[in-house]
Amino acid sequence: MYDPYDLHTGIGYQLTIAARTNNAQFEELLSKLGLTRQMWCVLVAVGEQKILMPSAIADYIGIIRPAVSRTLKKMQHNGLLYRTANGTDKRYTAVALTSKGQGLLRRSLPLAHETRENVSAMLSGSEQLQLSNILKKLIASTQAKATGV
Repeated sequence: MYDPYDLHTGIGYQLTIAARTNNAQFEELLSKLGLTRQMWCVLVAVGEQKILMPSAIADYIGIIRPAVSRTLKKMQHNGLLYRTANGTDKRYTAVALTSKGQGLLRRSLPLAHETRENVSAMLSGSEQLQLSNILKKLIASTQAKATGV
């Protein structure tokens, strides 16, 4: 007997929909500031985490290096950051936020906290901890296999 595949019962599908739902609200708020979610992640990586090397930014955000390079180029064009070449090896650059980028980061952080709180309000403290632990386990078990993430 044939048992048809049900997309909606798959954990991967459910994770994707949950992430998209969460991100959609935040992305709408960010768009009012002229930011994409990826640009915001770069602002956080550089401004909050003090990650200055493009390859380390890509690793922190979880995207491929060409994607972070395109985002950095766009952000530099928009006056949100600047890149400086290493004095001895021009292949290596460091990234820093401009005052405009710092201002947008400051304006966007309350939106991030608000979005996080909205999601957190749907779950009890123990459910949040349980979900976080499960997600960490899934990420750790698949991250080494993932490419382009």
